[in-house]
Amino acid sequence: MADDGGEGLVRRYYEEALNLGRFDRLDDLLTEEFVSHEELRGIPPTRDGLKQKYTMLRAGFSDFGFTIEDLFSAEDRVAARLTVRGTHDGEFMGRPATGRSFAGTSVSIFRITDGRIAEHWGVFDQLAMLGQLGALGG
Repeated sequence: MADDGGEGLVRRYYEEALNLGRFDRLDDLLTEEFVSHEELRGIPPTRDGLKQKYTMLRAGFSDFGFTIEDLFSAEDRVAARLTVRGTHDGEFMGRPATGRSFAGTSVSIFRITDGRIAEHWGVFDQLAMLGQLGALGG
């Protein structure tokens, strides 16, 4: 059941691990069998893959972080609506730093089991991010 404890777990995922760049904390927050359904080419959908993904994002956006706008739960699921922000101050996916900032919306759903996050589904407005970073051309 993803009651207030599930919401607290997801809040810790963002605030204690991702926002602080403390990816070692993911070992305590995610199951060993964790699966991410938000794909990033070349990154496995595992707990270690998630660490790899956010390490890469931090290298390109040193201030990369999430603001939780809404957080609610039902049964074994927790949903979050987030604002994602960052400044492109390092190389990211082969693109040199632009110094530009972005802010976009992300929606995530987590499945909680035995007090840990077992699965994640997410949708991020990548088009808005790329446009704000000037990566769309034209």
